[in-house]
Amino acid sequence: MPKTIRYQNLVAKFKKHRFSTPELLNPHEIENFDFDVINPWELWQGNLDAEVMLIGQDFADSESLKNNLQEDWQKEKSSSTNLALIDFFKILAHPIAEISYAGTSELPLFFTNAILGIKKSETQHMSKPVKDSWIRESREYLKGLIDIVQPKHIIAMGKTAYKAVCGIYGIKPTAGMKEVTGTKIRLPDGKNLFVVQHCSPLGRVGRSAELQNADWARIGGEIKSTTATTLSTHNGKQTKY
Repeated sequence: MPKTIRYQNLVAKFKKHRFSTPELLNPHEIENFDFDVINPWELWQGNLDAEVMLIGQDFADSESLKNNLQEDWQKEKSSSTNLALIDFFKILAHPIAEISYAGTSELPLFFTNAILGIKKSETQHMSKPVKDSWIRESREYLKGLIDIVQPKHIIAMGKTAYKAVCGIYGIKPTAGMKEVTGTKIRLPDGKNLFVVQHCSPLGRVGRSAELQNADWARIGGEIKSTTATTLSTHNGKQTKY
């Protein structure tokens, strides 16, 4: 079955999903969210043939999403996290021209989140802690996206995303982030997992912008090396790059 059909089927199933906790809403419960996606981030980068899948924590809260829908995504366009990601993906040789939620990007990238529900603003401010049960309830759909897109590389941004990917693959996460940050983890199906600190202002308190730039530069080197090895194998050569 073509990827597009599988994706449409997964989106249709997700639209009917109602989270078991009153703290989370399906984005499709938000007025005027009339998009055939699972997560709003997919409108920015949602290539089903992506080489790189970025998984963040979650997408803001319900009031933020409502405001974005009313104001042509102005909050997202000025988001320090999104602006930092533009810089980081330049390091990976994937220059993102702009922050646009028009769903028109053709870069080989796919952005989504570990928690696919939207925090209900009356009960959860967007910066408050998340719960492991929210990760588990989103797992079916996040796994479905990975299965459909089949990225060569997954970048888990933050502890929540790292735990979500480990849960999908049955891997025990390390107690802390430090030992895995910026390193390559080979997943059971051959994909590469890279773990990075979240690049929000809060995330940069725990790991400076300079260190985060270095993390992404290492990832860029790993991706370049993997691509070169793949090309040499396809050419039937043992060329060193």
